[in-house]
Amino acid sequence: MGGPQGYCMSPELTASKRTEERVGAWINALPDLIFRQSVDGTFLDFIVNRPSELVVSPEALIGANVRQMPIPPELIERILAHLERAVREGSLEVFEYELSIGGQLQHYESRIIRSGPDEAVCIVRNITERKQAEGRLHQQEEELRRHRAHLEELVHSRTEKLSQATRELEERQVQLIQAEKLASIGQMAAGVAHEISSPVGYLMSNLSTLTQYCSAMTPLLELQRKLLGPQGSMPQEAREAVLAQMAEQWKQTEMDSILEDLPGLLLESMEGARRIKDLVQSLRMFAREDSGEPQLADLNEELESTLRMVWNQLKYKCTVERDLGPLPRLRCHPNQLGQVFANLLINAAQAIERQGVIRIRTWHEGKEVAVRISDTGQGMTPETLARLFTPFFTTKPRGQGTGLGLSVSQSIIARHQGRIEVKSEPGKGTTFTLFLPLTEPEEDP
Repeated sequence: MGGPQGYCMSPELTASKRTEERVGAWINALPDLIFRQSVDGTFLDFIVNRPSELVVSPEALIGANVRQMPIPPELIERILAHLERAVREGSLEVFEYELSIGGQLQHYESRIIRSGPDEAVCIVRNITERKQAEGRLHQQEEELRRHRAHLEELVHSRTEKLSQATRELEERQVQLIQAEKLASIGQMAAGVAHEISSPVGYLMSNLSTLTQYCSAMTPLLELQRKLLGPQGSMPQEAREAVLAQMAEQWKQTEMDSILEDLPGLLLESMEGARRIKDLVQSLRMFAREDSGEPQLADLNEELESTLRMVWNQLKYKCTVERDLGPLPRLRCHPNQLGQVFANLLINAAQAIERQGVIRIRTWHEGKEVAVRISDTGQGMTPETLARLFTPFFTTKPRGQGTGLGLSVSQSIIARHQGRIEVKSEPGKGTTFTLFLPLTEPEEDP
């Protein structure tokens, strides 16, 4: 029989060749520079798919020492130190460095691991794009920080103005995520100042009258002091003269009328001071800084406080009906919920064209508390309802709304793991119902 007409590889050799081809394809696809070096820095072998990354030609690499490479001496010393530690301790050495290639600064990451008693494999990857991306991210973070600092400065400035208007409001700094709250405080400032101006006016008038009364009473008190001197120090005739002077002074100053008027003046002044105190306290509660930690709060109290804050925008065309049921204290962010209440109450007032009613109802059901705010305003179309919580969407004239109030309110309720339900029809008013769980809200990271 004749010999074979051709050569046929065994299955084992064919599988080995395929494996070798696959490994070769993988290696050729690597973007890294791979070197095998002895512990003294001599290049023993290499795999380089991008020769443009080398500082010398590939032909000059084998047998050359890293000390002969045209790279900065301090980088050479770093490479040798990591190389020696990797070979001596068997550790994975990872470090980054910069190198100018072709006139452009490149960033590299080097990984060195021992591959033999006196040698190691060094894998070098170009990370310039990653570094550039990190640089852009850092720049964006810096711009965000500057923007945040600018907003915090605006918040601080607005809080100072409110403090001057109320004479008692402490300086507050509102968080960046409360930009809509800053607009709400500005919208309410004029109303609060108007509400305070009335009691301040009659307080000043009463104090002026009391000052006049004190001036009229002073001579009488001086004469009385003479009479109350040590016994026997004043002759009887002198005492009678002083009493006559007091009687005449009493008549001239109409002291009976003053004594009759004093209690009313004092009561009226106390009432005015109480009204100012309540307004300032409400403003302080609304503008208080969010500590980031939830607090126990009574939603009925928060609603009453918010009502006092927005009353100047409601009282001329709205009757407010309250049906506040007993509520358990809720762990929440009270100032944020106060902002939601303020947004809904102001929107309800603005939806009423002439005269109408705003109804507020609260109740506790199961593991939820609910707050319902409804109005007899003009209502909304289905198209408006569909876009109601879209940021910057508003049906108000230009310059009268930011379009953020309801979207911010929805975010606040969502943060408290609650929900908002809305019902409205054109000409039949609108009802917002807030449901809040009696569980601790999720903390921000």
